[in-house]
Order: sequence, then structure tokens, then C-alpha cells
Amino acid sequence: MYKDIDINEIEKLKKDQEMMSLKRAPTNMKERFGQSNKDFLEDEFKQKTVGLVTREEFKRKRENIDNLVMQDMKQKQEEETKRKLELKQKRKEEYQKKTTLLSFDLDDEGSPQKSYGKNDHVDTTYLPDMNRERKIEEMTRQLTEQYQKEVESQKDSLIDIQFQYWDASTCSKSLRIKKKMTILEFLEMARREIIRDFGFLTEFSPEDLIIVANGMILPHKLSFYDLIAHKVKNRSGTLIFSFDRRKVQAKGQEYEVEVEKSTTCKIIEKFRYEKIKHIYPCSKWENVEINKYL
Repeated sequence: MYKDIDINEIEKLKKDQEMMSLKRAPTNMKERFGQSNKDFLEDEFKQKTVGLVTREEFKRKRENIDNLVMQDMKQKQEEETKRKLELKQKRKEEYQKKTTLLSFDLDDEGSPQKSYGKNDHVDTTYLPDMNRERKIEEMTRQLTEQYQKEVESQKDSLIDIQFQYWDASTCSKSLRIKKKMTILEFLEMARREIIRDFGFLTEFSPEDLIIVANGMILPHKLSFYDLIAHKVKNRSGTLIFSFDRRKVQAKGQEYEVEVEKSTTCKIIEKFRYEKIKHIYPCSKWENVEINKYL
């Protein structure tokens, strides 16, 4: 009967039996003497290898002990990792409970984010608020840009200005210009228009001329946009310029033009004005205070 049993199978059974005994032994010894599994396994190995043993048996027992030590270390690492995760989760939950009343938001890792909330039921407008100030700055920037675009659009819009040489001996003329044109630039354009009737004006530059609108002498540095946007008035409270909107066509395109409906500007040389400024109507003319509009 014993002849039919394979020798390899007997060795395998003996090996399994030793492993089971080694696995069971550490727990009992640890409870009795407080030894670590590793220390006990080393002691067990020494006992198993006392006396004459073959090299193969010694090697096999050493490998068994080493495997058990590695398994024990791996199990301890897994338990330690699990314990740390549980502790971290517990701390996260405790932190969330403590910060709920302060309206903190936690990120995915349980750390408080940089932006903090406020209680909506408490008036905090008097406190510094970076988010609110940032929004105000952004809104201010957008409104400023929008306003600048509208201003530039207004400055580029067209107007018709009527004018004549001061003695009114000729009929009025008209120039279509942009509102952003200055009074000095307009005087140069107007001078070229009336030179055909008053050739002596070739001797004068635009700086030597003045222009009067509705009883007000207009400063050279101001633009028509400045005068219109600030609604400059004369002594009687009448607007210097008053326009009607009209649609005109030019080069196959239709666009709007603001046409001056009541004022005809008068152009006169400065030296001549100085001579007759005490005589009506020059005596009634006044200067526009440039400092109010620059």
C-alpha cells in the first residue's frame, strides 16, 4: 500500500503542514510573550533547523520563514495605510463640521479654498471685499471703454457749419466737417473758401483770425465737439450751436448729417476787431472761457 504513494506528494504534505504550524504559532506566542511575529518566526526557524538537516530542508525552511515575514510586513503596511486614510477622513469630517457656520468651501482634498464666503443675512458692505472691488474695477473698465467708443463715434460724426466774412457783404457759405475739428483748423478751411472774394486774406494765417458764433468768440484750441457736448451758451442763455439731423446721399451711400439751423459764424481779423470792439455789435461779443472745457 505504501509503495503506491508518490514521494513528491509526501514532501508536499510535510511542507504544507509546516507552513500551517508556522502561521498558527506566532499568534499564540505573541499573546503569551508579547514577541513580534518576525522574532518568533526566527526562533521557530532555529528550532526547526537544530541538528542534522539536509541543505534542501534548510533552504526550504528558510524560504518559508522569509515568505511569512514578508507577508507579515505587507499586512502591517496595509493596515497602517488603512488606518491613516480613516484618520484623514475623520479629520476632514470634523473640519467640515467646524467650518460650516463660516461658509467655507472645501476642495477635493479637504483643504479650505482661498475665497471665503460671508453670511448673506449680515450687512458687510463696510468691510473690504476683494471680489466686490474686482468686479467694480472690471465694470468701471468696461463702462470707460464703452464711453470712449461712443465719444470717438460722436467726434467722427458730420456737421454742417455756416459762416461768412464779418461785414456780411457776401452770402453765407457752408462747410461739412467732423465734430472733432478744432476752431483753428476750421478757420484755415474757411479762409481758403472766402479768399476768392477777399483776396487780401491771403496775407493772414488762421492764427490772425477769430470766429464769432451767436455773440461768443470761440477759442482756437477748442473743437466743435467740446462746444456741442458741453452745451456752451451765450450771455442770454441760448445755445451757441443748435442742429437738425438730416439724411444725405453721397457716392451712393446714405448717412446722417447734423445741420446748424440758426447760427451763421462770422470771421474777422484780430487786428480789425481790436479797433472796433467798442462799436456795436462787436461790443456785445464775449469770449468763451476755455478753462471750463479743457
